[in-house]
Amino acid sequence: MKGDSSVCWEIPLEMHLLCVVLVFCVAAVGEPGPPPPPDISAVVAAGKVSGDKYKNLFFRLTIDAPHAKFEIAPLVNTSEKRARLVQILADSAKFDERYTFGVLADTLSMYPQLQSASHYVRSVRHQLEKEGLTTVHEEFPVLVSGVPFTAATMEGQTTEGRKHFRGLFTTFLLRYILSFDVEGPSERRLNDLVATLVHFEGTAAPRMGNPPK
Repeated sequence: MKGDSSVCWEIPLEMHLLCVVLVFCVAAVGEPGPPPPPDISAVVAAGKVSGDKYKNLFFRLTIDAPHAKFEIAPLVNTSEKRARLVQILADSAKFDERYTFGVLADTLSMYPQLQSASHYVRSVRHQLEKEGLTTVHEEFPVLVSGVPFTAATMEGQTTEGRKHFRGLFTTFLLRYILSFDVEGPSERRLNDLVATLVHFEGTAAPRMGNPPK
């Protein structure tokens, strides 16, 4: 993930996802997969920023992020059928108010051996652990705007030695793996961001389960 080194780790999540893709694809050589979903380029094109909101019509998803900067589709990999649909950075100089929020779409058919969203999150978490991050909470179920997700949270340090947290929130939706890659100064901040910024059309009011104690 790109950004200020005081907020973001240097290794982008996409590099870890590539490792996960290779593991699952090698294990599944010769096995038939499900029919392909809509092209990743169409999913990217379905997303627009208007004011302080990012909306993606394909996922019927809105990210409402006031006082933030938006970067549309900073990474699109058509050959691997995945993309970072939007990257959001809080527009604040105060460390406690800063965060990054990424929305990722990954084609489910690229992972024919994948068993569940928990399986996916666990694989990415293990890759991040190899880079020095520490797991705070292993995979746990949450509701995000009425949609079931699986999440895990990890802890690291900024270049100034401050604690910094990263959360991955994942669900399977419309034959895609939809993930929120969130970074902030505390685990509570991560949970609050996902609970308040994310809205899915046609679901209940935004709400979210709590991580295990």
